[in-house]
Amino acid sequence: QGPRITHSSKMTTDMRRGHASSSAPATGTVTAAAGPNEGRWFSPRVSSLLLRILPSLFVEIGWWTYALLDTSTRLGRFAEPTPYVGQYYYMTLAMVLGSLVAGATSEGGGAVAFPIMTLLLGCPPPVARDFSFAIQSFGMTCASITILGLRAPIDTGAIVWSSLGGVVGLASGLVWIAPHLPPAYAKMLFVSVWAAFAAALWRLNRSDPNRRVYGSSKESDETLLGMHEGTPTKDEEGEGTSDDPTQAKSTSTSAASFSLRRKRRFILVITGIFGGLTSAISGSGIDMAAFSVLTLYYRVNEKVATPTSVLLMAINAVLGMVFRLAGLGGRLPVTDANAVWNFVAVCVPVVVIGAPTGATISARFLTRRSIARLLYFLDAVQFLTALAVVRPWGKPSPHGWGICVTSAAALILGSAFFFKLGDWGECRDDWGKSAKREKEIVEVAAGNDPEEGSSDIVETSVGVSLSTATK
Repeated sequence: QGPRITHSSKMTTDMRRGHASSSAPATGTVTAAAGPNEGRWFSPRVSSLLLRILPSLFVEIGWWTYALLDTSTRLGRFAEPTPYVGQYYYMTLAMVLGSLVAGATSEGGGAVAFPIMTLLLGCPPPVARDFSFAIQSFGMTCASITILGLRAPIDTGAIVWSSLGGVVGLASGLVWIAPHLPPAYAKMLFVSVWAAFAAALWRLNRSDPNRRVYGSSKESDETLLGMHEGTPTKDEEGEGTSDDPTQAKSTSTSAASFSLRRKRRFILVITGIFGGLTSAISGSGIDMAAFSVLTLYYRVNEKVATPTSVLLMAINAVLGMVFRLAGLGGRLPVTDANAVWNFVAVCVPVVVIGAPTGATISARFLTRRSIARLLYFLDAVQFLTALAVVRPWGKPSPHGWGICVTSAAALILGSAFFFKLGDWGECRDDWGKSAKREKEIVEVAAGNDPEEGSSDIVETSVGVSLSTATK
């Protein structure tokens, strides 16, 4: 309530002026306007908190209800021996760290589970892959809901277009690649490719630690276009179809915008196809593939690329689980299939808490450089552990040499590709900066020189650089 009006003379004056409402109290009390949360059950802050904790809470309640109905069997499963090495609770302990890493970085839960299961626990790669799909369907989905509840910035376009490519790559990889790839090759190829990416990201951050970063791939393209805005390409200048220079510049900008948008979508779809293929082998990969393209080529902030990759991996994991339940890629033997679900059963109560916690830590406390350093460390540990456990040089011929050659090729070619990807991103920035400087020269020349010849020459050179950038 507002202040009570006590003077009858003031009330009479207000009524004469028409300020009194027919619904106003007779005592002269002035009521306050409805607040922004009027009619809502919860404030936005409470609603955000509930969105973050309710999915994990529902899963925990369901799991514990299921477990307490038969405690000797379902809780006793933790201590049961696996068909491979150790007991099932080994993976429970491993996924405490794995779920935190999955939510906090672009390394999905499968990127931690796959090397641990294949290298340390002796599980076949198909078992580790199917477990990764299943456990990420729980953990990464809860982490994704947490990210949406925190309203962390994400690249929506990258999620949409990479997911479309991921469907194609995942289905193709499950049918034509994964069944024919020997286990040792799958283990070493997985760690070699992402070790190459970590090296490229380290090189980029070391050579240009204060580089400009963007909020999305679309913003990166729009910034590049904005630096070139209003500068017609060489071909458009030669046509001379319009006498209005403003219309010509608008046409040039629209054409360049369409070209960059089409190119961006094509790149993201191809990224999704590659990521889907790697996910078909190891249970994760589309998250790291998208993260690498966003950070190295589009120079997207790691704080944006990380939650984007988490949402992307959640979608891909659910699709992978659906494909595997439908029998795509063949059925596992009964022993292996039972082992997958036993591993999932002992890890679900851990990951639905750990992954959202990791996402919260990443969004609230980690800087982009901290995220990058964590990726360097994890990829290096995975690669060195794979070398120590697989020991490809000790394998009998011909697989020993074959694993060494393919692993070295994946590391070298992967490093070359990711390094080149970073160089292409640097060229984009250089084109933008060059165009911005030349536009400033054009503006000065247009203001100080009555002759238009010099301005036309500079504008032509800018148009050439724009045409090269879009190509």
